[in-house]
Amino acid sequence: MKHIVEIENWVRRDNYLYFKNFANPWIAITSEVDCTDAFHRAKKSNRSFFLYYLYAVTRAVNEIKELRYRTDKDGNVVWHDTVDVISPIAVPGRTFYTVRIPYKEDFASFYREARHIVTNIPHDGDPYATDKAIAEAGDYDVFLLSATPKLYFTGVTYTQMATGHSMDYPLMNAGKAITRGERLYMPLALTVSHAFVDGEHISLFFEKVQALLNETDL
Repeated sequence: MKHIVEIENWVRRDNYLYFKNFANPWIAITSEVDCTDAFHRAKKSNRSFFLYYLYAVTRAVNEIKELRYRTDKDGNVVWHDTVDVISPIAVPGRTFYTVRIPYKEDFASFYREARHIVTNIPHDGDPYATDKAIAEAGDYDVFLLSATPKLYFTGVTYTQMATGHSMDYPLMNAGKAITRGERLYMPLALTVSHAFVDGEHISLFFEKVQALLNETDL
């Protein structure tokens, strides 16, 4: 469910009004998360490491209200109770297909549905069908996480549809996990609108992702 924000009574009113007309109000930050424990738990349980960290990121986003603010198709600032994750999944012999995976707080439920979705992708489907449906609906109750598992990176710059069109949803990329000492570290890039999100919220996001990756009961 979405809720319309009353701008005049909003604690972020001045931030929003200042940044909303910037040609580029994005903040783009790349940091690392220690994924050692999550990687080994996933392998030990014969689960997908990708879906393991996808859950951690999705839950972290849903626990931070500032990452659920959007501008809808009517120009309203809104916030959503929950947001789903969309992710491009490689299709053998073609390019990729973007899937939408519903958020579920329970890990087992999230994993089960996510696994079903990513293993039942139409071979000849429009890779941007999900993106187009989201744009048509105009609520943007999602965020994007792409995976680049063969590349370790230190920064990501995203495409921009049009000048000023940058407050629809957060964009993320997870890269190749590398070994440093006896630990595994994975780069995680986050791009968000400064109209909605400050450094405090970005720091909290990475803290939550790390804590969820460290959980032993997933």
